[in-house]
Amino acid sequence: MLAELSGNVFSDDRWIFEIKWDGYRAVAEVKDGKVNLHSRNNISFNEKYFSIVETLKLFDMDIILDGEVVVVDDFGKASFQLLQTYGKSGKGKLAYYVFDILYLDGYDLTNLSLIKRKEILKKIIPGDLVNIKYSDHIVRDGESFFKVAEQRGLEGILAKRADSKYLPGKRSKDWLKLKTKKRQEAIICGFTEPKGSRNKFGSLVLGVYDEGDLVYIGQAGTGFTDNDLKDIYSLLKPLITDNPSFKKKIETNAPVTWVTPKYICDVEFSEWTEDGLMRQPAFIGLREDKNIEDVIKEDSGEDESNDDVIMNKNSLDKETKIDGKKLKLTNLKKVYFPGEGYAKGDVIEYYRSVAKYILPYLKGRPESLNRHPNGIDGESFYQKDIKDLPPDWVKTEMIYSEHNEKEINYLVCNDEATLIYLANLGCIEINPWFSRVENLDNPDYLVIDLDPEDISFDKVVESALAVKEILDVAGAKSYCKTSGATGLHIYVPLNAQYDYEVARNFAYIIAQFAYKKVPGFTSLKRSPSKRQKKVYLDYLQNRPGQTLAAPYSIRPRPGAPVATPLKWEEVKIGLDPNRFTIKNTLERLKENGDIFKNVLGKGIDIAKCISKLEAFAKKKM
Repeated sequence: MLAELSGNVFSDDRWIFEIKWDGYRAVAEVKDGKVNLHSRNNISFNEKYFSIVETLKLFDMDIILDGEVVVVDDFGKASFQLLQTYGKSGKGKLAYYVFDILYLDGYDLTNLSLIKRKEILKKIIPGDLVNIKYSDHIVRDGESFFKVAEQRGLEGILAKRADSKYLPGKRSKDWLKLKTKKRQEAIICGFTEPKGSRNKFGSLVLGVYDEGDLVYIGQAGTGFTDNDLKDIYSLLKPLITDNPSFKKKIETNAPVTWVTPKYICDVEFSEWTEDGLMRQPAFIGLREDKNIEDVIKEDSGEDESNDDVIMNKNSLDKETKIDGKKLKLTNLKKVYFPGEGYAKGDVIEYYRSVAKYILPYLKGRPESLNRHPNGIDGESFYQKDIKDLPPDWVKTEMIYSEHNEKEINYLVCNDEATLIYLANLGCIEINPWFSRVENLDNPDYLVIDLDPEDISFDKVVESALAVKEILDVAGAKSYCKTSGATGLHIYVPLNAQYDYEVARNFAYIIAQFAYKKVPGFTSLKRSPSKRQKKVYLDYLQNRPGQTLAAPYSIRPRPGAPVATPLKWEEVKIGLDPNRFTIKNTLERLKENGDIFKNVLGKGIDIAKCISKLEAFAKKKM
């Protein structure tokens, strides 16, 4: 979980306040006595901070902790410079300050309030450990605490809502950074020639990401030791390139040697200029705990509203035309995701941005509408029969429902205008049938839905790999996506060659084989009470009228997660499904394209697949 930068120091009974440690953010996972200490971008710290790992091994429990690795100087102050050189100099005291706990002995704690999580955390961290410390807090009085931080020369403080849930990988206004000095993470994009007695380079040319593009924010020419100059130059030399990192030409005080962007540094500066450049930036140190894609301009937003938007909802008029069709868009600033501040306009703009990717999975298919007109915390309802609700340009299809003993008028989403119409109705997620109106009884694919019940996501991953192994034996191509919630969906293309019953029976066969492969943590029983601490291999989804969230659909859950197609090599232990969100899906699509498109392609031959499985079963006997 990540904090927003804020310029407003405050006091509030609903908030707690902690020291903002000046170090490397680190997650510690302890399982069966084995430790994995790593950065947010999964760089291992096990070797580098071996002494902390050894202490973590003393914990006789399975836990996941969140904290900061720091080096404390002789005055008890965390020093980022000492942390940078600790491996060589050994100066200072290395410590892991833990401020949160996410998991304890089989229990996911992320949905507990922060104050409850910290109560649990304080109980499990012994007070006599030399290099693992509980990061304490104060309640309410942020203003006095901030003054103390300023007086002691600390980087700043963190303000956190006491009732906040933990949102892995998400930036939320429930956590706020209040800095005593202006600091900025920056990507090293080049360097200038040294002048006078300076060796190696004169200054670092720095940038940040803005809407997918690198933009120039200034040069840092001070703050370097002789060792810094030498070490940084040795890192940058192999990355020298003729290609500038920025689209726009920049003005510098000396010619630039460009490098391929790879490394991140921290800089301190006095203020932002009107041109968006740092004034008097000084180098503090390199960062090893961040991805360059995460480095953006930090702005406290002192002169801005509290609307935390990821897209420009003001660019959407209340009346707009899409493909020549007029839509009236309403309540664009209504907050749909309170934890992140995302509004209805953000949801609409997201679907506009991914329309060409999601529409192939919607065209010709009846939709079951899951409407959240007041956001994810408001009342929601399902709607299949839209009656006379939509404008005449929206396609609908009358389908007889045996269950309701009447015809239902389903909406069919064939174009971008209809997709945005759905979003404007409050359909945060999009739920199409498996089959199309011209062939309602024959699905285009079958799905095995991996649905965990009080068990870790790693077990969902293991279950998915077991299903894939069986499908590979059968010679059936398969494709995996996150559910956007707690599970995974495995799709097998059928190209409407078989009816739902045949598809469901084949899915059942696959599920049986997979269950026999990993019976310890999977189940074929539908009732949640009969599959506690199991992953349900749900093959029953394959029936007429059943829906799942479409690929690239948002889910109405905290964090605004997206049901995201995965490459099979991504489906491995440690996969975090919550990292795929409304904020980064478009960038992923631009990079990878639609990796799920073959789901709508050539279908498998079920008879041949069953023959291969029968042969496989005989060999196993």
